[in-house]
Amino acid sequence: MERNLKLRKENRIKPIHSSLAIEQNTLTVQQVTDIIDGKRVLGNPKEIREVKNAYDAYEEILI
Repeated sequence: MERNLKLRKENRIKPIHSSLAIEQNTLTVQQVTDIIDGKRVLGNPKEIREVKNAYDAYEEILI
């Protein structure tokens, strides 16, 4: 079960990263992962907010 949760999370991170990269967000996949995990990341505050908003939107869609 824990493995399924990890895979689901990974399957959300990659599309979020790709979508934001198209919009010129320069954060890496690892930075996106860290943001979603609640870790502190050095980067543009606007780009960090975009990641959080995108993740929240994906969560709402999948509920």
